[in-house]
Amino acid sequence: MRRRVAIGMLLAASGCTNIDLGYAARRDTAAALECPSAAVELEQLGEYRYHAEGCGREVNVACSSATLEPHCYVERAAGSEDTPTEDAPPNVEATIRGGLNARRDDVLACVGVARVGVRAIYGGDGTVTFALQGDLHDSPEEACVRDALAGVRVAATGEEGVIVHLVD
Repeated sequence: MRRRVAIGMLLAASGCTNIDLGYAARRDTAAALECPSAAVELEQLGEYRYHAEGCGREVNVACSSATLEPHCYVERAAGSEDTPTEDAPPNVEATIRGGLNARRDDVLACVGVARVGVRAIYGGDGTVTFALQGDLHDSPEEACVRDALAGVRVAATGEEGVIVHLVD
């Protein structure tokens, strides 16, 4: 038994595990849409991103398996009154995603993993507050990321919202 555990740990550490992001995407989009997974149509947008439609709603998610337990985070949702994110004005979304991509190396150095979900909360006055998704929320790593992203602002549009971006 010890040998099996040791082999499993060795495979996980060496990156030889098979992590099914598609399963996680289906599970997590169904939950976000409040819809049975059999009724969800899932489309892969990129290596770690998916779009899902079901029960009259739609959602985009970004998936991460940084902790060897895949989880997908809502990037944008439409058709639900209680969704955590709404469509951002295009210039606001582009500015936030551009700022995150420009500081990619700093963000990843802070967290010590290959990819991380970052939640950007933007205010109508142009301020942007950042938080990490999952286990790294409210951690010292999150404080480091906030410092790395200091100065990222958007135009004052009078609109508020949330964007989740996968930095990888």
